[in-house]
Amino acid sequence: MTPEAQLLDTVGFTLSRFGLCVTEEVYDPWVVAGGVLMAQQAAVISLRAAGDTIPAQAGGTELLLRAASKDRLPAPFTLPFSAAARHEFERLVEARNAFMHPRGVTWYVSADTLARGMPVATKVVRHLILTQPILNNLVSPSEQDRLREDLKAIDAFADFLNDPY
Repeated sequence: MTPEAQLLDTVGFTLSRFGLCVTEEVYDPWVVAGGVLMAQQAAVISLRAAGDTIPAQAGGTELLLRAASKDRLPAPFTLPFSAAARHEFERLVEARNAFMHPRGVTWYVSADTLARGMPVATKVVRHLILTQPILNNLVSPSEQDRLREDLKAIDAFADFLNDPY
C-alpha cells in the first residue's frame, strides 16, 4: 500500500471514529491517534517528495516542524504552522502518548482538545496534500475529492464539540 493510500485510510478511519465519539459522548483514543498520524503521514509524504530524509525516531511534532521549515519545504509548499497551532497539536500528541504509552494513569482527552487540535491536523493534511502539494497529484483527483470531504466532515465534528450549546 502506498503512503498516499495509507493516509487516505487513516483519514477515513479517523472520521469514522470521530463520528462515533460525537454520538456516544465517548472520546475515543483512536480519534486522537488518527489525528496525529494523519498529520504526520502528510508531512512525511511531502518531505520525502522534496527529497528530505525522515528521522527513524521523530518526535510527535518534529515532522510538522520539518514541513514548516523553508529549508526543507520551500515556499509556497512550506507548512504554515503557528505557535498556537503547534500548541493545539501538541495537546493531541500528549493525549495520544498517554494512551499509547500508559503510565498507570487513567487516559482522558477533553472535548476541547479534540475541538481545537483536530482542525490543526486537518489543516496540515489539506495544505500539504491538497492546497500546496510539492508534487502534482500526490493523490488522484477522485481521491482528492474524498479526502476533501472527509477532512471537511472531521472539521464539522470538531465544530460540533466546540459549540457551547
